[in-house]
Amino acid sequence: MLKFYTTILLSFILLNVCGQDKTTTYLNDPSGLPPDLIITLKHIRADVSFKPEENLVLAKTEFTFTPNRYKTDSIIFNAPEFKVTYIRITGKDVDLTLHSSDWKFVGPNLVIYLPSSALQFHSEYKIFIDYTAQPKAGAIYFIGWRPEENGKRKEIWAHRPHGWLPYIDARITMDMYYTFNRNYKVFANGERVEVKDNPDSTRTWHYLMAKDHPYFSTALVIGDYDFKTSVSAGGVPLEFWYYHGQEEKVQPTYQYTEAMMNFLEKETGSKYPYPVYREAPVIDYMYGAMETTTSTIFGDFILIDPHAYWQRNYINTNAHEMTHQWFGNCIAHFVNKDVWLTESFATYYAKIFEKSIFGKDYYQNVMNDELTQLLNATKTNNFPVASSMGGNARIYQKGSMVLAMLRNVMGDREFKDAIKLYVDRYSFRYAQTNDFLRCTYDATGISYNWFFEEWVWHGGEPEYKVSYAVLDDTTGKRATHIMVNQVQETGSLVGLFKMPIRFEVHYKDSHFDTIVAWIENKTQEVIITNLAKRAIDFVLFDPGRNVVKKVTFGKGFEELSAQALKAPEMIDRYDALVALRSFPVIDKSALLLNCYRKETFYLTKAEIIDQLSADRTDISINLFRQALNDTDANVRKAVLKDVNPIPVSLQSDAEKALQDYSYLNQELALQNLCQSFPERVDKYLEMTKNMTGWRGLNIRMKWIEIAISTGKTEFLPELIAFSGPQYEFETRINAFNVLKRLRYINDLTTANAKSASQHWNGKLKEAAKDYLTYFGK
Repeated sequence: MLKFYTTILLSFILLNVCGQDKTTTYLNDPSGLPPDLIITLKHIRADVSFKPEENLVLAKTEFTFTPNRYKTDSIIFNAPEFKVTYIRITGKDVDLTLHSSDWKFVGPNLVIYLPSSALQFHSEYKIFIDYTAQPKAGAIYFIGWRPEENGKRKEIWAHRPHGWLPYIDARITMDMYYTFNRNYKVFANGERVEVKDNPDSTRTWHYLMAKDHPYFSTALVIGDYDFKTSVSAGGVPLEFWYYHGQEEKVQPTYQYTEAMMNFLEKETGSKYPYPVYREAPVIDYMYGAMETTTSTIFGDFILIDPHAYWQRNYINTNAHEMTHQWFGNCIAHFVNKDVWLTESFATYYAKIFEKSIFGKDYYQNVMNDELTQLLNATKTNNFPVASSMGGNARIYQKGSMVLAMLRNVMGDREFKDAIKLYVDRYSFRYAQTNDFLRCTYDATGISYNWFFEEWVWHGGEPEYKVSYAVLDDTTGKRATHIMVNQVQETGSLVGLFKMPIRFEVHYKDSHFDTIVAWIENKTQEVIITNLAKRAIDFVLFDPGRNVVKKVTFGKGFEELSAQALKAPEMIDRYDALVALRSFPVIDKSALLLNCYRKETFYLTKAEIIDQLSADRTDISINLFRQALNDTDANVRKAVLKDVNPIPVSLQSDAEKALQDYSYLNQELALQNLCQSFPERVDKYLEMTKNMTGWRGLNIRMKWIEIAISTGKTEFLPELIAFSGPQYEFETRINAFNVLKRLRYINDLTTANAKSASQHWNGKLKEAAKDYLTYFGK
């Protein structure tokens, strides 16, 4: 009996001791482990040709490889539904021509069986595989070649090797020979070594990647293209591809590309790692772009003329994909949970490049958009940045903001030293998050483990509740006492955050005091002395928004007004304006007008316009008129979008917007004017009957919608045709959306929607499904 009680007591003591041990918990990530590699690929040489009308790839490939096993009895390639006709392996004491019984397909994988003693560990061999393939959508895209697509631009493109080349994950060099009709140009990875005409009216393009890169970053584009060349200040050859006959789009699309290359070389402290850089647009692309090595491809909806610049331009995407040549291709992330080392870095460097061109206000606006996306994702879960499950908002936006915070914490010079060390140490290699952390330590001698624990390996964001009081001590000395509470829910994946935060107290006489304090406790007080006993105008917590966070900081109308008018940083003035949304227009209209006169950036101007949009006093009407004549298309857009209906006194000003420099503003003006002045619809349609707009035909689509809705049904066949497979995806999406709003469906639109609902472009697929679902109800 004594032994039983002793056991109970010891167990109780051990449980209490263990319960006091400090532990660190991480989210389990199923993509945290690398795949098994039976062999290591080193090089591919391939001869590839195509029969696009049949979706057919014909290829002869030769891979150089080394076995990673002492006994290699099989080799496995991803080769879904390939028709293999020949396999041969040569190398040290080996020359094996295999028979069809020596290989089989297991799902999408080609399994090649070998005598276990045939290959020697780490010796070098070659494997030759000849095959044909008819890839399913999602591998290589044959566009415009089918009869039902007659009139659509003809292209072949791929942004990954999967489905048309035998694939094993690897870093490889490449010798690629592409043969196709000589009327088309071929765009691929690496240096263009030779272009040779063949007797059969084909042409063979030889591209060489002499430096290794991730095999998955293989690109191919074939189409009716031309290209212009340039050279960066550092001597990197650049190629800007465009559709034949659209040379006028080169400058507005590719502007600043040379500056990007120079900027990134300076920021990373490293020369561009490859011998050439080129870019080409492709039709029906489902994303913005893809960073295939040396040769980025992007959606042709951002091959733009100057009028489309305000709708969507290529600058940020261009800088993002170029950054990937360092972070993603030259240095590849080792496993998917470290994908932030690729995507966060590219997102970060793209926005700081834009900051160097467009200024700090623009940069703060980008950061505001990033924070909005992140906080929306936080409503669902608190996954970390270093997680394959984090989703775009963590892998792209939050990781980008985390790098900006790390730079602020480390210091500019120290951060750039760490980045240079990381690039120098891991170029042409795989890297993990710990590798980058080690570089921050080796570059500075300071441990930043705490930062990575908070912001990279664990999830969530701090949520601060802030308040302040002005107090005099017993000697009469005055100080501002600022209370900061971290009120986020904490647990195994989210804890308290330790960050240096700046506080500013601004006084009515234009003086201000500032202090930086490390906030790390649940509740913390920061005291800022005010010996002159100045009257406070407003108080700022983290001015400029350098820390990712949620904040509750209750302020009255007077303090918000002062902050909206006087805060040095645009984003702090914007925050004050947003907080003023709850106040009646009659109480704030004069203030908002005063703010508008002082503002120069569209985010704050647009916020003011939105808050006054329903007001029809002379003070607001005059502000709208001024905004309609602003040089910034985004400010003009705010009026055309938010002020509805348009007051009669602004009619002539709004009508001028039908000729606005921005396609989007022309569309908004047409819609708003027709809604506001229905008696003049025919006149507005006549004024805009020859306008089409940018990709997706935005103006023409709006024109047709208005015309049909007012009884001009003769334009229905044109709208129905736009939903068909002979048009690119944005035009089809717009057509389905207009048909839905018009509540129109027939057999042809149903057939077009059913076909589109199976399309590989997810945006088109969803629009078609939404159209069918709407009428299905």
